[in-house]
This record gives sequence, structure tokens and C-alpha cells, in this order.
Amino acid sequence: MNRNQIIKTLACWIGYCGFAGWSAWMTAESLSMSLALKPIWVVFLFVFVVAILAGFCLKGVINEISNRTNPNKARFVSCLLGFLLFWGVSFATNVHYNLMRNDGLKVVKAELGNYESYVNGKVRDDDSKVDEDKQNAIALMTSHVGNLADGFEKECDHTLRQGFGPSAVRDLQQIEEYLTATAKEFEDYNIYTHALYDPEKDRGDMGTTGYKRVEGLKKKYATRIVGQMLRRQTAIETFYNKKKGQRSDLITLNHFIKDSLNPVDIPQLEEIATPQAYYQFQKIQFSTIRQHLTPDDLATIDRSTMESKTDKVEDIDAGKFRYRIYPSERMFNTFNVWDDMLHGHMPTGMKLLGWILISLIIDIVAFVLRSLV
Repeated sequence: MNRNQIIKTLACWIGYCGFAGWSAWMTAESLSMSLALKPIWVVFLFVFVVAILAGFCLKGVINEISNRTNPNKARFVSCLLGFLLFWGVSFATNVHYNLMRNDGLKVVKAELGNYESYVNGKVRDDDSKVDEDKQNAIALMTSHVGNLADGFEKECDHTLRQGFGPSAVRDLQQIEEYLTATAKEFEDYNIYTHALYDPEKDRGDMGTTGYKRVEGLKKKYATRIVGQMLRRQTAIETFYNKKKGQRSDLITLNHFIKDSLNPVDIPQLEEIATPQAYYQFQKIQFSTIRQHLTPDDLATIDRSTMESKTDKVEDIDAGKFRYRIYPSERMFNTFNVWDDMLHGHMPTGMKLLGWILISLIIDIVAFVLRSLV
């Protein structure tokens, strides 16, 4: 072998090892995330060794094709299968790596935004429901006490027995009984018994007649009724406002998501800009978020990431959907990515053709260089 042949062979080997090493690194990155393999450098060394062996398999295929006199079919088939197996894994994982590198941050940010939107809406919905329940409770109390108060006034104005008598007192006691019976429902610890009519203090009112005197009593007891209604209304408002505080878990989660989106984490990811950084961020942050959500919440969120291809929501369950927001957990798994691509589930804005071409070029250059050795 002359000097030029040595230089050519050495250059081809270096070029092949360089491209094979590049391809092996992308494959190692992809497999380490897809299969949770650690440490990454061990995965890389293993893949690189297999890449070198694949090069020998390719060379064996070329030799058998070139052997016109006595080709070995078994060697040809075994070398071809070995080469195709490695090339298939290398190609698929290289495409996956480039997808993560290019779209990883975009997918993570979109999914975080989706969580934030859901939790924001959930907090608003819960608060709105609490406010609605509060207003309904106040309206129910006002209506019930108002009806009894109307009965009290009618009793005082009754033409046959105008005046303040036992029936009028009974109407006041019914209001007291209603407020007392429903106090526990709102954690109301006010005492309503004898709050409107005290048999000792107000016994002088019993039997009062005459228009002016009865009108005065009506105003007196109407003022007391309003006062007791206000006490109950305050208790109801306090009760339901405390229920808002019980949603502090969602509020805390919402702050956590916003902290992840804005001040430090995302800018750091943009600066690092590697699939491993996106993967580690997703693994830690998203796991924390999902732990604080109920199964129903998670099912609703996961469903919201899909859109029907047929504009019929029910077809989503039949698999006729594409992702509106691609789940980052699927993006970091090469098997899921290829499954979604083959079944048409990838978002419309996420294209793999460019990465397929780049991966093909890298592998083709590497194996052309190997064939020249």
C-alpha cells in the first residue's frame, strides 16, 4: 500500500468515525431518554461500537457482492441483516434527536401553557361556583325569612284580630327556629333563640292593639328581623370565602407553573438549548404538576391536547385525531414519536421530513466513507 492509499484510507476511517460518532451520539441521546438509560456516555460507547460493527457488516455485504467467483450467501445475508438492523435504529433515533433539539423547547412551553390555562380556569371556575353557591344560599335565606316576615305583618294587620298577639309571636319564633336549624350548615355560631322575641323582655308587647301602636311594633320587629338576616348573611359569606381558601393547592400549583414559565427556568433552557435539558426539565417539573392534579383533571387536560380530524369529537376515541399540543412525554420517546407519525397523530406544525433527510445524509456519508476503506 503506497503513501497515497494510506492517506486515503486513514482519511476515510477518520471521516467515517466522525460521522458514525455523530450519529451514535444522537442515537445514544435518543435511547437514553426513550429507555431511561444512564449514564449517557456508556450508552454512547455501546452504540459507537455497534456502529463500527455495522461498518464491517456493510463492508462484508460489498465484498460478497463484488465476489463473482465464490460468494458466500450466508455471510451476505447475515451482514446485510446486521447492517440494516443498525441502520434502522440509527436512522429512527437520529430523526428523533433532531426533532427534540428543534422542537423540544416549543413543546415544553406549549404544554406548560396548557397546564397554566387549565389550572387558571379551574381556579376561576371553583371560585365562581363558590360565589354562585354563596349567592344562592343568601337568596334562599332571604326568601324564606322574607316569607315568614310577610306572614308576621299580615298577622298584625289581620282585620279580625288586629294587634300583636300569640300568632304574631309564633311567626317571629318560626324565623328564629329556621335560623337556628340552618346555622350548622354555615358554621354560624350566633344564637337566634329569643333574638327576635324575648318572652321576658318583650312580654309587654303582647296584646297591643291600635293602628299606630301596632305599626310601631311592626317597625321594631322588622328592624330586628333585618338585623338577624344580616348576621346570617355575614356568616354565609364567611363560610363560602373560607371555601375559596381551601383551593390553595391549585393556587400554589398555578404559581409553580408560572414560575416555571417565566422568570428563570425557561430562559435558562433557551440558553442551554439541548434535548437533555428539555428532558430533565419536563421530567421534574411536569411530574410535580401532575402529582397535584386529580385523575379527572389529568384526563381533561390530556383530552384537550387532541383535536378530531373529522370535526367530530367522538372520533377522538376511535383514534381519528391529531395532537393540538404535542405531549412532551411522548416527544421524548422515539417509539411514541414514530408511532404518532405513522398514524397521523403529529401536530400539523411539527414536520419530520427535514430531519429525515438530514439523518439520511449523515448515515449515507458515513457509510460511503466506510465503503471506500
